[in-house]
Amino acid sequence: MNRLTAFVAAALTAGASVLCLAPSAQAATQRVTAADLGPAGPWLRIQDQPSSTNPPGVQEVSPFADPVHWNGSLHLAIGPGQQSQAAHFYTEAVPLSTVLGSEISYDSYVDSAHSTATGTGPSLQLPMFCDGAFTTLSFQPQLATDAEGRHGVVPDIWQHWVSGPSGIWRTSRAVAGVPAGGDAPLNDFAEACTGDTSGVIGLIGNVGSLGDPTASLDTYVDNLTVNGTTYDFAVEGTATARVDLRHASTPEERARIDGTAVFHSPANGPEFVAPGARLAISATTGPDPEDVHVTIDGVPAEVTSEDGHLVAQLPRSLADRLLPGGTLTVPFTITITGDDGNANPSYGHSGYGGGGGGTGGGGGVEHGTVTVTAQLLARGYQPLQATDVSAAASIDF
Repeated sequence: MNRLTAFVAAALTAGASVLCLAPSAQAATQRVTAADLGPAGPWLRIQDQPSSTNPPGVQEVSPFADPVHWNGSLHLAIGPGQQSQAAHFYTEAVPLSTVLGSEISYDSYVDSAHSTATGTGPSLQLPMFCDGAFTTLSFQPQLATDAEGRHGVVPDIWQHWVSGPSGIWRTSRAVAGVPAGGDAPLNDFAEACTGDTSGVIGLIGNVGSLGDPTASLDTYVDNLTVNGTTYDFAVEGTATARVDLRHASTPEERARIDGTAVFHSPANGPEFVAPGARLAISATTGPDPEDVHVTIDGVPAEVTSEDGHLVAQLPRSLADRLLPGGTLTVPFTITITGDDGNANPSYGHSGYGGGGGGTGGGGGVEHGTVTVTAQLLARGYQPLQATDVSAAASIDF
């Protein structure tokens, strides 16, 4: 007897109560690794549940980076006739009204290159009892609007789904006056399913029937948040960054700094899609954006002011992917000029622009320090979203 079967049997015992205390108001994060999936772990796959009659698809913790922690995600993919899921069951059930008292949300991504189905995506499910009758409620992303204001499932981008009381869910069995396969606001189920043998017994990330027996769907999900806990699916390794700076002043460019940003993911680390780079530049001499010229990967980048720093990035990715075991090296240059657009001797180095001597003469060297922070960008909720992978370095001039 597996855990779900045992729970159902216990819950249907006459007079058994399946209620428990309310969760805390703020969600705690629980990390889920590959070791947690399987018959001995806290997360069950399709093949770990004997009651399932569908052949399993892909159900694994993947290096594919999520848009929050950037440390991997849950890969759910199916071919014709398959089903994929990861299910976590509680030791006690929780009233659906209590579950509604905290955030219900998740992130999802549909890979269109490996999917034939369109307009559908992975679902967050709530297995539960309603006055002793078992059912599974499934969130319907194709009927919802994500946190970025996009309606329905949009492929090849991460989407964040939040369900409040009015969120539309589908029931697998007839409960609360809703027929099997029918849709209703989650609050309708919460108001109807209030008896001692009612309550949510866990949560599931699921990719199931597509309505077309020949269809396939390749997806990723993460940050499933239910009953006060966020479940973060993650690989073991962590991506790192390094910034190297060196002086490169010349008579023509007297305040030029050349640099390299190096982003690396270890063999057991995450995978980043369409990576880019963002530079945050601060100088003790306080130059204006128009006096700072930046190239990234040999291409001029627009410099803007943001939160007391100068910021530069290209409006495109620099590679197709940063894979586990891979390195992305990004060369850049920073040149500080004067108000006339020419190299400013007050920012000179290595003898250029010295007080009355060297090339450029002028009113002496204004010494200072430049600090460059390089941040890895990758496809998240937006095509070039800032990740938590960054490093900084400083240099005197």
